[in-house]
Amino acid sequence: MKRIFLILILLVSYTGLSQTFEIEASRFPYDDIIEWKGMGAMLMSRDPGGVERQVNLTLVGAQTTSIWDQKFTPKDEEFYYISSENARYVYFIDNLELTNGKVYFSQLSSAGNVKSTSAAVGAAVKKLGQYDYNELDLINIVVTDKALVYHYRYEVKKNKSVMEIAVFMTHHNFLCYAVELGEIPLASLKDEKIGHWEYVGFTDDKIYFAARDYKNKSKGWSIKDYSSKGKIGESYFIDAPAEDLLPIENIGFGTTGKYYLKNKWSIEKGILTQINGTFYLMGGQRKSESSAELTLYSLEGGKWNEINTMKLNYFIEKKNLKLGIYPMNEGVGYHLDHNGYNKVSLISFTPNTESVHNDFTERTIFNPSSVFEGKKKEEFNVILPDLLLTFNTNQLNKTGAVNFELKKR
Repeated sequence: MKRIFLILILLVSYTGLSQTFEIEASRFPYDDIIEWKGMGAMLMSRDPGGVERQVNLTLVGAQTTSIWDQKFTPKDEEFYYISSENARYVYFIDNLELTNGKVYFSQLSSAGNVKSTSAAVGAAVKKLGQYDYNELDLINIVVTDKALVYHYRYEVKKNKSVMEIAVFMTHHNFLCYAVELGEIPLASLKDEKIGHWEYVGFTDDKIYFAARDYKNKSKGWSIKDYSSKGKIGESYFIDAPAEDLLPIENIGFGTTGKYYLKNKWSIEKGILTQINGTFYLMGGQRKSESSAELTLYSLEGGKWNEINTMKLNYFIEKKNLKLGIYPMNEGVGYHLDHNGYNKVSLISFTPNTESVHNDFTERTIFNPSSVFEGKKKEEFNVILPDLLLTFNTNQLNKTGAVNFELKKR
């Protein structure tokens, strides 16, 4: 009798730890799934015949029913999903390059509200001076808590230089504010200590850009922060770590324009990022002739402190590390492609914490939580507060309802 009672208790405990639930069928089969970090998973369904372009979205999170259903209509079959940690909006961009000086998009709020419109990016750039917006070279698109940010480079031929330009489009009224980040002589870029400006992160209404630089015989980065309306805040210089870091080919990781613009990759001595008010640096260090490690540093009191590492056991020095990062509240997620190792993982902000390594697939770009838990290739895992939401992607492109599973972490 006691044994039967114990089994019943275990069964009740198990059901409390794991629950499978069903999301009813949509008009068309669910054909894809993407993650909104911190919110949940968004099922997508479209007309498989392509007659209707409308995309239907169903958000699934920490409850056993869908949270909301919404829809938007892209201009073409291809569109670009832009999202970031700690941003209250995501965007579905229709055109990476400007169309008559405009960008077209659908904005989705955390409440499930959609607005489809355009923004006059080209007109904002024209206010800066004699720039032909048709010659802007797009480098990145990112979403922050207050604005959608475009980063461009413009060749100033008469000066033999490159002007770096950022355009901030505020979420609430879609007004655009353009700024000149700085002009860099092309000859200076031949020096490995000098680099282009790059977006590195945001906290609240501070949006940060950094450029590899050299000041007072020290290597490091020049930093500038701006508000969502293009008002400049602080400008300063931070030193690089004392260690000799390996060259990294920044391939981009996560749902930003840098990932979609694959021909815009850059070579860096460490990838700088800023999240929640702290600067972090992901760098590579050689440890022996055949091994190296990825090191995560944090900047504290003007000094870089090593907070966590990941060993690279099959390092080939003649090949650059191909690395892309995605900063999150828990740590820096990354995609590393080097010497047959092509996986995603996380270097945690908690020292001495080891993480799982999952195979990289195109779907992991749209699933930042894939760096947290070991999973099979067909699984789509989403981390929620104290919960793990799991979906088997083999259910996609089939008629009928689909199933999710919620587990306690």
